Amino acid sequence: MYRTLIACLLLTAHTAFAEDTSSPAKLKRFNHQAGLQVNELFRQIFNFDGNAANTNPYLFIYTINHARTGWGLRTGVGYNYQSLTDDDGITRRTTDLNDLQARLGVEKMFSLSPKWSAGVGVDGIINHNDDFTRSVVRSFDTVTTVTSSKITSYGGGPMVWLRYHLTNSVLIGTESSLYYASGQENSEVSITRKQFVGGINQVVTTTSAVDNKRVEARLSIPVAFFLIVRF
Repeated sequence: MYRTLIACLLLTAHTAFAEDTSSPAKLKRFNHQAGLQVNELFRQIFNFDGNAANTNPYLFIYTINHARTGWGLRTGVGYNYQSLTDDDGITRRTTDLNDLQARLGVEKMFSLSPKWSAGVGVDGIINHNDDFTRSVVRSFDTVTTVTSSKITSYGGGPMVWLRYHLTNSVLIGTESSLYYASGQENSEVSITRKQFVGGINQVVTTTSAVDNKRVEARLSIPVAFFLIVRF
């Protein structure tokens, strides 16, 4: 009886081991791709000054796709901050630009060949621009003008992309999109003027505010390039 039991156990173990070693390795369920826009890097390396304007604001992109079906989620984020100051001795102007763009969407990925892949999808987008300008004109009645503008818009639209596989894990790609967005623009202008009235130095400030609806449709042609890592 013991011999029969031991024989059955050995046979079961041998069968399980044979099935485990003969089965193929498990495939990944999802493919991840993360990329950075490298247009500025290309300009520095190759001294390239393209004539086409780059209207793609997204500096970082990320996608996750189902390995078998190609369906997945995509996102992108872009941020721009600039602080500029001009002073010619008469007028001093300071400008702060603080702009944020983000998107989130779904896509379908296609394998065109071992070296090429493509995708189509739809994105939802949000844009937020917060800009500030202060201008001071020096004279006997010095004038200070402060302008602030905030624009928040929402929208979306279709997109397509194309990528070349440098290696199995490193890709270079570009994309094109047509986004429609609408939002509210809130602007405020404050003017402060120093003036002499009847021999008395006075400071007079006037403020005006404007609220406008803003609508735009933007076509981003494929002139932005991304260096992408797949993992």
